[in-house]
Amino acid sequence: MDKIKIHGLSFFAHHGVFEQEKIKGQEFIIDCEFEIDTSRCNDQLDKTVNYGEVSLDIVDFATKNQYDLLEALANKLARYLLGKFHLMAGLTLTIHKPNAPIPTKFDDVTLTIHRQWTTAFLATGSNLGDRQANLDSVLDQIAADPNMELAGKSSYLETPPYGVVDQPDFYNGVIKIQTIYTPYELLDFCHRVETLAGRVRKRRWGERTLDVDILTFGDVVIYNDNLKIPHPEMHLRDFVLKPLCEIEPYLIHPVLKKNVTALLKELSEN
Repeated sequence: MDKIKIHGLSFFAHHGVFEQEKIKGQEFIIDCEFEIDTSRCNDQLDKTVNYGEVSLDIVDFATKNQYDLLEALANKLARYLLGKFHLMAGLTLTIHKPNAPIPTKFDDVTLTIHRQWTTAFLATGSNLGDRQANLDSVLDQIAADPNMELAGKSSYLETPPYGVVDQPDFYNGVIKIQTIYTPYELLDFCHRVETLAGRVRKRRWGERTLDVDILTFGDVVIYNDNLKIPHPEMHLRDFVLKPLCEIEPYLIHPVLKKNVTALLKELSEN
């Protein structure tokens, strides 16, 4: 992917934890590097990203808003830019705070973040209440969230319960999205959607109004107590693989290195 770099955007703003920073303000400097495919711009400005407009928007956003932390400024600004300039595939922001209130000699304080549009797949399931309406509510929340776009959805599959069998049958589906969330932000989104649907976690693999799981997040591999990507059991569940095959049959599992069609075939043969 090609990169356009803007260095040294200097402006006066009022970000900081201390009152004197909020009142008096200070100088900030931002470097921005964004990724874009320039191969087909054909010397037409509307087929690329106008770095002059990006520069003005960065300064405008950073001077009109006020945050305690550089972390908040960087993340809010990144979301704003990726949401506005749709040809940006990703961007890296470095925020300099050369006059930070540190009681010792120093040259600079900087924060650098990278954010990008990523393809992710979500599995949805419901076996309480209006099952179809519960799954549809996930689509509604995606449509209402500026940090993601719907890229595909499967039909709903009715399946018997998995793990714990003394409960009603499920409706299951898979959703493909493009998102600028990080994996943990996407996990928070999934939990919010479940809570809005009245999800109560009573027992593992038990009945639920709505379950929303991250199956894959680009090629990312995460394995800790709070989040596991890819979903550690997706290759063992036909109610995940069947709807996933419907919308993305050649998606490669980032760990097993097999596409989901092959995984479903293996599962059906066992």
